[in-house]
Parts: sequence; structure tokens; C-alpha cells
Amino acid sequence: MVNASIVVATYNNRKTLEKTLDSLLRQNFGGKYEVIVVNDGSRDGTKEFLDSYAKGKNTLRVFHQQNLGVCRARNKGIQNARFEIVINMDHDCIAEKGWLRKMVEGFDSEKIGVVSAYDYYGGTSTAFRKDLLEKAGGYDEEYRYYREDTDLSFKIMDLGYKFKLVKAGYLHDHKEAKPGGFIALVRHVLKRLYYHQNDVLLYKKHPTKVCKEFLHIKYGFLVDPVQDFKVATGLWQEGGKFEAGSPRGITFIENKGPFHTLAIFCAGISYVILVKLSRLMGSIRFGKLLV
Repeated sequence: MVNASIVVATYNNRKTLEKTLDSLLRQNFGGKYEVIVVNDGSRDGTKEFLDSYAKGKNTLRVFHQQNLGVCRARNKGIQNARFEIVINMDHDCIAEKGWLRKMVEGFDSEKIGVVSAYDYYGGTSTAFRKDLLEKAGGYDEEYRYYREDTDLSFKIMDLGYKFKLVKAGYLHDHKEAKPGGFIALVRHVLKRLYYHQNDVLLYKKHPTKVCKEFLHIKYGFLVDPVQDFKVATGLWQEGGKFEAGSPRGITFIENKGPFHTLAIFCAGISYVILVKLSRLMGSIRFGKLLV
């Protein structure tokens, strides 16, 4: 039986983290496994909780570091992993009892390098062969946050291995709070726009057909504006409602009538312009044109 190491990077998520760890430590799995938690400088009592919670739990290992970002936290977990399969699991995901078994069973061929129960190309609940992680150099810390999962999957695919989706059940217990007030809303939007500069970094590192399809790139430099519009207006997922919001589940304007429809349309057009300006700034920053 293949053995597995589950890496959980955490930051200021004390409440949900306990439910996540409870679920990971109660897996129905025939092989050996361990759960590695890397606390990325939390300030909400996570350190004290983990030090107490870990007592007497032989399959749980805890590491603390200053706040260096999720990529460095995951890399620390990978470096300390003992087993041949390493699985990234977010600190707010509660796994079903058969989750780990189904994840490991996804590696049913030597050609499979990445297995995910999330989506193309990776995210939470994504597993890798440890030897390939070492060859690929782990998570690229230049990203710090956003697109780092996809980059790692692409790096392993570039080594000649395949990406596979599986059905392994878990609950993503995450609901991002709606910003309160205009200033908080502006900060939220600017933060999300800034993240999209990493689209440029991803494309620079992987100017492949797969990356172009993933980012919806046309003419070699243009992210399809229709796709950007869909992201801002809830239409990016099949069956999505037409409303102004964030892909993280926040709704800013509900569609309750003609006035709201117009406002949502204007918000979508504004987002398209702003996200392209952000990518243009990323193009200057990373030396690769993408808007």
C-alpha cells in the first residue's frame, strides 16, 4: 500500500482548523499516513491550540514559522514529509473518511504525477508524488499566493507526467466575509486585482497550449475579455446567476430588476478594464505581455 503525507498550511483559522484536523486523523486508510501542519505565524491562538492538540497524536506533526506566506509553509511541510505521496489540503477543508484512500488510489499508473479532487489544475485536495515535487522544486515562492497550485501542477506535467481528477469527498468550510463599507470593498477589489498579476507570471513560466486554454488567452497576449466579464458577473460557472460578485462566493449586487441588471453590467465592464490594467502592470513587473 502506498503511504501518504498530508500537508496543511494554516494562518489565523483556529476554529475551522480543529474540524479539519479531526477529519484528517480519522481516515479509513490501509497504509501509513501522517498529517503535517505548518503554522504560518498565526496570531489567533493557533500556536497554543496546535501545541496542545498534538499531544498524544503520533500521526500529527506540527511546525511553526513566522508569517512567510502559504508557498513557504507548504514547502516546509513537503521538506519534512516522510512518505511517497504528498497531499496539499487547505486548513478549512473537512474530509470524508474515505477521502485519503480515494486520493491515493488515483495514482493507478506510473504516468500519473498529480491527482486532484478539486479542479484543473490543482488547489486544495491535490496530491503529488514526492520525488516529482523534489525535481520540480516545490511551490514557487515568488507567487506567494494565487496561481501557485497551477504552476506546480504545470511543472510536474512539464516533466512528462499526467494530471488526473478523482472524486474524493470533502467539505470546503469557507465563506469569505463581505467587506463592510466602501473603503473595505475597495481594498478587497484591489487585492483581488493584484492577485491577477500572477496570471502573467504563470504564462511567462508556462507559455504552453494548456496554460493558454486555462487562462483563456487569445492572440498570444489577451485574456478573453468575455471570460473576465463572466468572472465578475457570476457566469463563469455553469448555471451561475448574473450578479456582481467575487469567485470566492461574495455577492455585491443581486439581480432584482432592470436597474440592478444595468448596475451589474457596468460593474462587469469596469472589472474587465481594471483587471487588464492590473495584468499590464504585471507584464511590466515580470517582463511578459499579458492583458
